[in-house]
Amino acid sequence: MGGLQDLTGFRELAEEIGVPVSPILADCIERGLTVYPDDFRDNYKAILQSRPPALASTYDFEWTGLDEARTLCEEWLVPSSQDGNAFLPFGMSGAGDVYALIRLVDGRTGCGVVLHDQDDSEMRYGSFEDFVCAQLLDTLHDLSHLADDFDMDAAAQCVRADIMRLAPLLPGQTGMLLMGAASREPFSAAIQRGPKAKPEQVPALITAKEHADLIARFLLPAPVTFNTTPPWEI
Repeated sequence: MGGLQDLTGFRELAEEIGVPVSPILADCIERGLTVYPDDFRDNYKAILQSRPPALASTYDFEWTGLDEARTLCEEWLVPSSQDGNAFLPFGMSGAGDVYALIRLVDGRTGCGVVLHDQDDSEMRYGSFEDFVCAQLLDTLHDLSHLADDFDMDAAAQCVRADIMRLAPLLPGQTGMLLMGAASREPFSAAIQRGPKAKPEQVPALITAKEHADLIARFLLPAPVTFNTTPPWEI
């Protein structure tokens, strides 16, 4: 694991493809929050509870390196192959979906996930900042992805540590909101992952209603759907 650490190179890539770097993303890179320590794999439990890379507490997210981001831009997320839409990758899921800053062909900009195996993807966030806040709120609402490695209190500490490192980069009220939620004691909450799914108990720091009310502040009023050409069709 490496991470995104070359801000100059990342800015150059952004200029080449015409998608500006978010100031908060630039701050994260400059402060070393997008880099995995050399001993991360061996000591990830201690690192996640003390000085985690940004968003390390969230579900299925890993920072890309600059070389990986450039390869994605040159071999898959090429505007000429993606209906004129341009993407600046900064992270990936384990399945190969790409988290990116987005500039659509009609000029609208935002942040979202480019699905590697679907014909359509969605831009759900108006900015990188909104994406960060939404990911952290999702984690505050459901810590179950940390349950294999941590007990409830330790899982809560992982997201607290994550928020403590990111909050100073966010607008004051937003940072305070997240820090206030993270300071609570964890509890067991019932969530429903789909309209037909059975409710299940998960460790949480905010209730389902609080999550719904808060996350609405950081989502676009309606997701913007755009066509996605899978990499094997390029």
